[in-house]
Amino acid sequence: MKKMISTTMALTMVLSLAACPVTAFALSEAQAATEAQAATEAQTETETDEREWLYELNRQSIANMNIEENPVYVIGHRSPDSDTVCSAIAYARMLTMLGYQAEAAVAEPVNRETAYILKTAGVETPPVLEDASGKSIFLVDHSEYAQAAEGMKDAQIVGIIDHHGVGSVTTGNQVVYEAKPIGAAATIIWLDYLNYGLEIDKATATLLLGAILSDTANLTISSVTETDRQAVSKLAALAEITDVNDFYRNLHSEALSYSGMSDEEIFFSDYKEYEASGVKFGIGLISVIDEEHAKEMAERMKEALPQCMKSVKMDLLYAEVGIREGDVKVDYIVSCDGQSRDVFEAAFPKWDEFNGTAYIYRNGGLGRKSKLVPGLTEYLNAHPQE
Repeated sequence: MKKMISTTMALTMVLSLAACPVTAFALSEAQAATEAQAATEAQTETETDEREWLYELNRQSIANMNIEENPVYVIGHRSPDSDTVCSAIAYARMLTMLGYQAEAAVAEPVNRETAYILKTAGVETPPVLEDASGKSIFLVDHSEYAQAAEGMKDAQIVGIIDHHGVGSVTTGNQVVYEAKPIGAAATIIWLDYLNYGLEIDKATATLLLGAILSDTANLTISSVTETDRQAVSKLAALAEITDVNDFYRNLHSEALSYSGMSDEEIFFSDYKEYEASGVKFGIGLISVIDEEHAKEMAERMKEALPQCMKSVKMDLLYAEVGIREGDVKVDYIVSCDGQSRDVFEAAFPKWDEFNGTAYIYRNGGLGRKSKLVPGLTEYLNAHPQE
């Protein structure tokens, strides 16, 4: 009997001892889970605090804008394209969200492609700023007096957002200056919204998306970066545009529509002016759908350029007729006169073909922003004209 009781007690003790580690393990596991959750929440809170801190630092980085006269007009270049117009609207909205008095403006009436993007976004066309003199100006998509609205040399420049080379605009005041070697000014502005922690609404997303697609020919030009691609992806989602290629085809078809326009109007529809070593040169960019249309348009531009030259104070004048469809990139360069031709041939001695009217560049073309302007600028700086 005693032996049986002893055995029973021993068995009970063994079972009790066996149960203790399980209970202790269960408690330890629950405690560990609680501590892990608390650590995760603390880390998340820390990350949120750091993100808000970075947002605030970025916002404060532009707090010293020297604004003497309100409002600040956000405006792009003359012969406005979609990037310059949509960027101006989006940046003016951003400044307003940050507490500044800002209004978008354009230097001249918008083209058909831009009108299509604005209509899709449900946004009104900004008013034309006839004279920038004495006004507070924030420039987007350029930094050249030659491309700017009238009176810009007498304006107060408070900021510049650009993705081209450094231009001629100067100021003695501190300014906001952002320039990146990137596909579109609109991409820089998208980054600013992210860096300032600001919401991008559907309309603004549509504007920025259209601007990037337009300026990068649907992400196909050589200056496109991964940042541009990510911007398109994120903005398309915010704009609720599921078929980006279809959206681009629609705006591109508007860009190719020149019905009802004179040859001079076509030339100046996407025209920019530049200066290097005292030599002023202008380039009109015309987009067409194929080489048959490129040849026809080049011949029309050859006839129109002398008359166009009379309306601008340029030393050199060119028309660039380009095809931008997928991997097909071809440019027809038409020079206005003998001087324009001589400078071009010296700056770009290797062309694929000259058909008597235009110098033809295939296999990537001769993009105005990426090759033509830098090449002419480099040549003119190295060979000052007498």
